[in-house]
Amino acid sequence: MKRLIFSLLLVCSSAFCSPLPPPTALSASDLKTRWLRQLPEDQQALIGPPRCGVRVAKFEYDTVGGENEPTNASGALMIPDGPQARCHGLRPIVLYAHGTAIDRAADLSAVQDPKNSAYPLAQRLALLFAAQGFIVIAPNYAGYDVSSLSYTPYLNEKQQAQDMLDGLAAGRRLLAQITRQVRDNGKLFVTGYSQGGYVAMATLKALDAQGKPATAGAPLSGPYALAAAGDEVFLGHPNFGASVYLSMIANSYAHLPSGSIRLEDIFNPRYADAPRLFPGNVNKDTFKTLVQDGKIPLAAIFQSPPTGYANLDALHEGLLNDAWLDPSNYLITSAYRSAYVGDITAHPDGAAPVDGSQPDFSKNLPNLPAQPGNPLRIALKNNDLRDYEPSMPLFLCGAHRDPEVFWSQGAATMKALLESKVKTLPSMRFAVLDLDTQGHSALFSDHGLSSRQRNILSKTAIAVQKNFVAHQYRNALDQVFTLLSLQGYHAAEEPYCAVAARTFFGLFSR
Repeated sequence: MKRLIFSLLLVCSSAFCSPLPPPTALSASDLKTRWLRQLPEDQQALIGPPRCGVRVAKFEYDTVGGENEPTNASGALMIPDGPQARCHGLRPIVLYAHGTAIDRAADLSAVQDPKNSAYPLAQRLALLFAAQGFIVIAPNYAGYDVSSLSYTPYLNEKQQAQDMLDGLAAGRRLLAQITRQVRDNGKLFVTGYSQGGYVAMATLKALDAQGKPATAGAPLSGPYALAAAGDEVFLGHPNFGASVYLSMIANSYAHLPSGSIRLEDIFNPRYADAPRLFPGNVNKDTFKTLVQDGKIPLAAIFQSPPTGYANLDALHEGLLNDAWLDPSNYLITSAYRSAYVGDITAHPDGAAPVDGSQPDFSKNLPNLPAQPGNPLRIALKNNDLRDYEPSMPLFLCGAHRDPEVFWSQGAATMKALLESKVKTLPSMRFAVLDLDTQGHSALFSDHGLSSRQRNILSKTAIAVQKNFVAHQYRNALDQVFTLLSLQGYHAAEEPYCAVAARTFFGLFSR
């Protein structure tokens, strides 16, 4: 029996339960003066003025961990409020999945706490969706905030989808209990960014498997081709933030119910504790302290040559730069990397060419590796989303020069797969947007949308592309490519993709 906790007055009924604060009310005027004006002018214009006030309530719910063990998690419910027709009555739900958070205290209900690391995202969700008439349900995930789980099941497809669905059910129950003025109209839109883009697609897949498809989905800049993304790193093309991402993935997959990986086989003994650092009491400043204290390398994932492994030394010319290499302060052992690369050579992935080149999906489909033998590659394949055939309209967004979630192993892979299935699944409806128009012609493509829908979405696509590029090139390059910086290229995509996602949802709201 799921429990629901919505105020300090409710008596807790299990060991996981903790007292939670009452809802917070924010007027449309407050949202405009306190929050909207804090954003860049172009984002203010794209988001638009708040039409509704927003009530934000925190809730707690039962879910499971990576080993299917019972645990708890919390989330935020954002309810539109006001006299306008869009602010009350029957309203659609946006189920939102957040991106990678290294701070365990991250809480999307913390709209009154600027010190909480989730505060900026909570602001945007309130402004972008709830203040425009969408009900928002945003789980914090197991392993965060009040959750009793000691780790987070990062990029674990089944657990994260179940976590989202448990949060959705709890948020819906809370909505019914605390207001009669705003009700669920049955339309469900699922979105999220980065890790959340992956989680959103996993959730859409789970809903389809249950025969309860969402109304529409918008996974944004996620690593959907997860096995290929892992191969890219080990082949010598690490993404920015790889020391954190690899640590979180490894610790997550060490808690799989079967076929778990062994952390001691993967990590340099001097960084044996790295997988357990995140999420923790960590922010940008304390992350720097972890690096300075020798707890985790800033960027050096691998040992510099000669490593003693011919297959690795031959790859090093393909590395982006020497920042990823160090003779002693590297994260992953050369023995493990050698075995991983050997498995890639024997069982290549169609979305990550062994020679280090960019995949050409006009010639070859991004097929999964047939029979990988390396335990981590097996786990990554088992959590890869390339087998998903969406039944609902799907919108994909990202940027092709993203240094953290590579376009080729994200939106481009899914675009190629969806387009390959159009003949056998003619009812498919999808659209794909690349925000970055620099260096190539603007990319916006769709299939199955009506002329009216295409025209509406393409106008927003052009606007967000223009503003994203202008925003990026107002920033200095050292800001654009700062590791884990909120001003970086990858993070900067989120508000622009989210605006386009809102337009996409609007096509199916009535």
